[in-house]
Amino acid sequence: MRTINILIVEDESIITDISRLYLEKEGYTVYSSLNAADGLRFIEEDAPDIVLLDINLPDLNGFDLARRYREVSDGILIFITGERTRSTIIEGFEIGCDDYITKPFDPPEVLARIKAIMRRSDTLASNEVHLGDLTINFSDKSIYKKGKEVDLFTKERMLLFYLVEHPNQVFSAEQLFDLIWGIDSDANLKTVSVHLSTLRSKIEDDPKNPKYIRTVRGFGYKFSTQAKKEIRHSPQGIKN
Repeated sequence: MRTINILIVEDESIITDISRLYLEKEGYTVYSSLNAADGLRFIEEDAPDIVLLDINLPDLNGFDLARRYREVSDGILIFITGERTRSTIIEGFEIGCDDYITKPFDPPEVLARIKAIMRRSDTLASNEVHLGDLTINFSDKSIYKKGKEVDLFTKERMLLFYLVEHPNQVFSAEQLFDLIWGIDSDANLKTVSVHLSTLRSKIEDDPKNPKYIRTVRGFGYKFSTQAKKEIRHSPQGIKN
């Protein structure tokens, strides 16, 4: 198995040292940089598989470095930062990060999140995921229920696939609204619950007792994968 290379760009050496300890124990090869300039050189020369990136760096905003990484790689990008404003988090996801972790953080949790993202990436690399009576096709963004295609409107499809691509992760209505409709949309927050309700009516056997799109009371919504899942690859396969 090929070694996974991780680059940590963080100006606090103690954070880097602790993170390195946990990651190397799991068999990852870890590189680090205390500033954006060195991190940029490593990204352009070696394109690491995973980048753990702070936003507030001494010489450059971490967002700029993240954009450069996205230009050369579709690897895993995780922000680990003290910045926790709503606008900053949204900007991080708009750039293309896979996760956003705020300081202080628990290193074992970071490790668990990395593993979860890698499992999800393996799933998305296949053409289809079969979950219960649903067939979810990531190539053409189609959904089939019991062999029949489900007719979805554009926002329904965007909302569903965003949840599917982040399985078992809880999102608030505000997060889903900003991500799917945009903060400048003329729609209101109620449109999220309306679209989720119509999605449930189309993909759930019992919309009032959903097994896929679940409400986490007091927090938001998630796409549950508790049903037995089967991954099928296309005959041609997909190259990573």
